Amino acid sequence: MYGGFDVFKIYLAVKNHFTTDYDYQKYQGRVTAKLDTFTKRHDRYFFHKLSKRYNEREILDFFVSNFAVDGNKWIGNILNNEGSETYSRYRKYKEAFGYHFRNDCVAILYDFNKRNISFDDGFHIHNGQHPRVLRLLIQKKIHIQTAIVFDSILSFSKVWSKEIEEKIVWPKISHTLDKLKPFVIYNETEAKLIMKDVFVNG
Repeated sequence: MYGGFDVFKIYLAVKNHFTTDYDYQKYQGRVTAKLDTFTKRHDRYFFHKLSKRYNEREILDFFVSNFAVDGNKWIGNILNNEGSETYSRYRKYKEAFGYHFRNDCVAILYDFNKRNISFDDGFHIHNGQHPRVLRLLIQKKIHIQTAIVFDSILSFSKVWSKEIEEKIVWPKISHTLDKLKPFVIYNETEAKLIMKDVFVNG
């Protein structure tokens, strides 16, 4: 029966995925964890509490959304309101992908037009500086899932890693993009149609 120990194993798998070379998809979330070790943990209460709040599918998304924001979060911190709000935003994007992706595309187009820059220019790097669309991501004007979808279609992140000169902010974001990407499920045809509608027809 699903309970605190199951939540603990999902927590370990997701945490390892975001903080180590462990690949959640490759190992299908399997981790080495012993029940007797779990029962000796002082924080086991938190995992039991989460098992009552979320089912197995929900708890995976709960941990993914929170570790994507901060890979070093302690389980006690995730249980606060911020953890719930992070999960809620993540779930809303997932459940209404077309709506949120279109809104982000419109926000990008508005920003580019305001600065009189082309679509291509908004993704290009000038003198080693952050491209405009990356600045929008950093400023939280667009969702990180949207950046993942754009990168899946346009393949710019590897170029950015070569050409962006600063080695603190972008490497961390790049790591999160890579780790979060397998969990971002969307319809690519729908995404391309939205991009065409906003950036070409709009």
